[in-house]
Amino acid sequence: MLLIFMLLVIIMAISIIYFKQKNYRASIYYGLTNYNMFKVIFDKGRYGEYLTSRIIEKYAFKSHKQLFNVYIQKKNSNDWTEVDLVYIDRSGLYVIESKNYSGWIFGNENQSQWTQTMPNNKKFKFYNPIRQNATHIRAIQNFLGLPDEALHSVIVFSERCQLKKVEVTSKNVHVLKRENVRRFIEIRNQSGTSFFSQSDIEAIYTKLLPLMQVSEVVKAQHLQTIQQKYKN
Repeated sequence: MLLIFMLLVIIMAISIIYFKQKNYRASIYYGLTNYNMFKVIFDKGRYGEYLTSRIIEKYAFKSHKQLFNVYIQKKNSNDWTEVDLVYIDRSGLYVIESKNYSGWIFGNENQSQWTQTMPNNKKFKFYNPIRQNATHIRAIQNFLGLPDEALHSVIVFSERCQLKKVEVTSKNVHVLKRENVRRFIEIRNQSGTSFFSQSDIEAIYTKLLPLMQVSEVVKAQHLQTIQQKYKN
């Protein structure tokens, strides 16, 4: 009896893994990154990007485009900046910074540091993600030559956190939890605002796509810059 039970558990586990793998391989995320599913699941940052991407894929217009881990060189600099996720639709270009955090999140647009408070009352500081994303947006804007009103900064936190006191005043800056991404997309779809035609979307996508495939030298240079910037 125990043997039968164990066999059923194994079969069920294999079935779950099979269907998860099948769904993952059908995603835009896998199609562009070719990352191994288990590598993504056990990488908190990448898994957050993937979950957000799947929501966009499901609820955005079919004409939309996505890109991941886009490396763009800063203006008048040898430094590069890495963008987690770019989502291009007729209503604009959305630069998404994924924060797969837990705990309580406190911060406002003007602070240099935000605070993560855990259930045990331990507090951790992290760089203001709005400022972080502003660097990404400036680089993209310089590269593509787009107007301010066509660009949106979107900070997506995981469902495991609570945005306790997060204050944002800028029109094109949005801070939300992943569970609210669907509603955010639906509102944007219904807004009626149209900045890009289908040919514009395709042109922007074509121009950004090679920046997902930069050399390992560029990636290492960017990582070194980040480590130097945030070292204690």
